[in-house]
Amino acid sequence: MIIKEYSFPNFDEIKNLEKIANKDGSGIEFDDLLGFWKFQYVYKKGDTSIDNVSSSILQVLSASLKLSKSIGQNNEPTFEISNSIKFGVLSINFSGKAYLKGTRPLLPFYFEQLLIKILNIPIINTSLKNTDPKKRPFFSLIALGKEKKWLCARGKGGGLAIWISG
Repeated sequence: MIIKEYSFPNFDEIKNLEKIANKDGSGIEFDDLLGFWKFQYVYKKGDTSIDNVSSSILQVLSASLKLSKSIGQNNEPTFEISNSIKFGVLSINFSGKAYLKGTRPLLPFYFEQLLIKILNIPIINTSLKNTDPKKRPFFSLIALGKEKKWLCARGKGGGLAIWISG
């Protein structure tokens, strides 16, 4: 088994990267985000240390984010977004659309579909109501690690998250 080694920024480094991103942008571009990202760590809003309980739970649940290329209105590239967790034979997947906005940039998204499976058998497959664009969740993209090994972003609620490339 190959074990990947990652060097994640600490909280002070993240805050410094965030200041740079706020001033000059993160430099993260569309193609940088394509792929499969596994959830690694979370910092709750206002905390300066990793929330070990939430991080552990999300790791155990194999929380992940998948971004693939799609073409939106006016032939602009957008993302198909998939956010999922798995617990034993149960899997829950939200899928929808996302796009980049601004120079930082922001990654606003919305989910269109909820799929719940047990033993890979669909139990619930339902459409979700599209939310008002002004109320949509987003990730404010802070930094992308060396060789795209990790991604750090702040959520709309103020928490920080780090994902590793999968």
